[in-house]
Amino acid sequence: MMDKYQRLDLKVRMSLINRSKPVMVSALAILFIFANVQISQAATSTNVDKFFAAVKSAKPVDIEAARKKYVVPNSSADIYAQMIVKHFTGTEYLKTLDRVGNVSPSAHDAPGKITKSKDGSFKLDSTFNTIDGTYKDFVLNKSKKISSFKVKTTNNSFVSIKDNIQLLTINYNNGGTEFKTGIHWKLPTGYSFVQLDFVNNFGGFKSWTYARGYIRDASGVNHNTVTGPLGCTNTGGKTVIEATTSTVAAIVKNTTSTVIIPMYASCTGDNYGEISVPFLVQ
Repeated sequence: MMDKYQRLDLKVRMSLINRSKPVMVSALAILFIFANVQISQAATSTNVDKFFAAVKSAKPVDIEAARKKYVVPNSSADIYAQMIVKHFTGTEYLKTLDRVGNVSPSAHDAPGKITKSKDGSFKLDSTFNTIDGTYKDFVLNKSKKISSFKVKTTNNSFVSIKDNIQLLTINYNNGGTEFKTGIHWKLPTGYSFVQLDFVNNFGGFKSWTYARGYIRDASGVNHNTVTGPLGCTNTGGKTVIEATTSTVAAIVKNTTSTVIIPMYASCTGDNYGEISVPFLVQ
């Protein structure tokens, strides 16, 4: 049997053990939370890494697959990814036809370069110059898919694509030239990039020049543009026509602006005639 001193010693030890339990549980809880944060960050990094690896490839099939897997449907990032897919799909087609109409196999654009910084930002250098710049502050949903991010394209500040990129509704079908859809991105510079989905239904050879195009914005002001990508189309051809302003245009939601495209009814710069394509910003 224990004497009174032994019983007292046992009570003291049990008291110390009981007091240490909350400390041990708290420590384990902190470790568990930290581990979860680390896992979450790793998953986030992986999804963004894989998306930019696809963009770097310049292959529209790979970028489209990454869009469906890593990007939130109908989000700002989704429209942005669609814009990239359409650009590289269009440039692939434009490589198939030379100035005299000879057809050759399609070819991918050259792969770009991606540099990832310690802060989690990505720097992109590609043949699609409009999207080149630094990307950061990725917004993800519960499934770790990308819904938005910020981008800096030149020496300007980082600007979110959220509320700065919109789908376009178009109803243009004239002389075999058709436009139904497009995208407008208000660049971090404040200028505008407009991408139109072009279909050459039955018009024969058609091409355009980088100069002499402009956008008439919703307030009626004309803004000179650089038009691209350059190349030639034939009946049945599908590509994009892109126009970039160097001034701030009033292209905003629920308003109509017009792209004036310097077109040729040839691949050689002959038979010039501009066309005017109105578009509604959704």
